[in-house]
Amino acid sequence: MSPLWIDTDMGFDDLAAIGLCLSGGAKIAGLSVVAGNVPLPRAVENACAAAEVFGWDMPILAGAAKPLAGALQTAAYVLGDDGMPSVGAHLPPATRMPDPGDAVEAMADYLREGGRRVLALGPLTNLAHLAARHPGLAAQADLVWMGGAFARGNHTAVAEFNAAVDPEAVDAVLGAGIRMVMVGLECCREVQVSLADITPLRALRGERAALLADLYEGYVRIAANGARPMALYDPVAAALALEPGLARYVDVHIAAELDGRLTRGMTVIEWRGHKAQPNARVALGPDAQEIRRRFHAALTSMCRDTDDRTV
Repeated sequence: MSPLWIDTDMGFDDLAAIGLCLSGGAKIAGLSVVAGNVPLPRAVENACAAAEVFGWDMPILAGAAKPLAGALQTAAYVLGDDGMPSVGAHLPPATRMPDPGDAVEAMADYLREGGRRVLALGPLTNLAHLAARHPGLAAQADLVWMGGAFARGNHTAVAEFNAAVDPEAVDAVLGAGIRMVMVGLECCREVQVSLADITPLRALRGERAALLADLYEGYVRIAANGARPMALYDPVAAALALEPGLARYVDVHIAAELDGRLTRGMTVIEWRGHKAQPNARVALGPDAQEIRRRFHAALTSMCRDTDDRTV
């Protein structure tokens, strides 16, 4: 399997998506961190702490601290100050520091050395900076992005959070000729988890299992305190990055709304090829059962250390 670069704003579903990629056999060339769910220092702290807890050894580099235009909007109103709601345990303070250097330049080096696959799990700010600094290299990337929506949003009535945080970045990436698959809200909402799904994780021994179960439950309880299922989001994009055949795809033209008072951040999809030249693909109809299976298998794998014993 060819290497994969992951760009993340590091909430619980980001953490689980990284675990899914690793359990699926992907070599992660690096993590670039971007402000989104939480401000950049907290997102970097989360990434470094997760790496220590779960034994990840990929480079972790700090990227953009703010969107291309305007002030940063975070998801603290939903996810709390650390971006990872929990019913108990939280990630411990990190002792690991992020790797030195610039995340965008590290991503450029990855592409320069022949890497192609990029999985983006947050706002596209780092990718927009890559396109501005290294347009030729950026155009070589095959990008899977968890973001956007074509019906109802989650941050606003029409805008998905990752798009709403930095719509100028979405616009820049689309204009750079980067091959992009949008794994939007409609696709992710077809893959749902509930409180009952946490029970097998609670049965496992060890601190990692207890931590993951508490974070997983905190995540599920975002949806009406667990009274209804919760969409999976980032792990869906991760599953499709590893195995595209787990969904179907439609060539479309995507435009990011930059100006509307009520519509800023909306990803406007033109499905009609004769009206606008396609510039991206939208993932639809995911194999929800298989993605759920892989997600839960990844969580189980994350509870074991390198010699396959629970900790």
